Amino acid sequence: MTPGPLHTCPNCGNPIEESRYVVRPDGTYRCEHCYFNDTYLEGVVHAIDTAYLVTLEAFVNAIDAREHEVGNHSLRVTEFAMIIGKACDVLGRDLVDLYCGALLHDIGKIGVPDAVLHKAGPLAPTELQAMHRHPEIGFRIIGHIGYFARAAEIIRTHHEHYDGSGYPRRLAGDDIPHGARVFAVADALDALTVKRPYREALSFDLAVEEIIKASGRVYDPAVLQAALTMSDVLKEYVGKVVIDGMNQSAAYRPFNGENNEQG
Repeated sequence: MTPGPLHTCPNCGNPIEESRYVVRPDGTYRCEHCYFNDTYLEGVVHAIDTAYLVTLEAFVNAIDAREHEVGNHSLRVTEFAMIIGKACDVLGRDLVDLYCGALLHDIGKIGVPDAVLHKAGPLAPTELQAMHRHPEIGFRIIGHIGYFARAAEIIRTHHEHYDGSGYPRRLAGDDIPHGARVFAVADALDALTVKRPYREALSFDLAVEEIIKASGRVYDPAVLQAALTMSDVLKEYVGKVVIDGMNQSAAYRPFNGENNEQG
């Protein structure tokens, strides 16, 4: 028997929408939001000091104000990062840092010119140079806040490649923070499965094939192998937003399937 429209989630008390529920192993129902929190977030939001939670919310709101679609992308990619992080045994404060770094990875795009950020097609070389500065800009924005110091390193290095061919510092292998290597796989998965003005979205399976092709070059093979063990779960969350970065009682947020981000 599935929950009807009057059923509520025993965790948050919100109504469980039709088809927006998960049955736990003990037979009880949870809304998708609470199930994701219980399974993958492991109390991350509650572990963040209130003052820093307010700061985190302010930064995420700033990203939304700069480019509305980035906020949606940040939430989707944070979900992927939490799932992959669980597969990689990321725990405790490392999980908090991954969460904050994933949510804020594009904060540096605040410093990218509108003409570049909102261009509806491939970027010219000079425009790419401007876009490639956003990891360092993001690091400078939050790196001076001690609580976010390790999250800032994830922001700074989330476009580095495992073989050293990435940017901005051409780091390679273990010189790239583990959280950034986890995030890179999550970011690619969301980027490939979302429609952009200059290309269609790939299916989950085709996206995974493309990511596997870049294993050892762009992505850490060990992280990728761990992510692949969660393929069935990751596939379920393509295009879904079941978390709100700072609010553990938020409802499901629909996604229209389009994104025009680059870099």
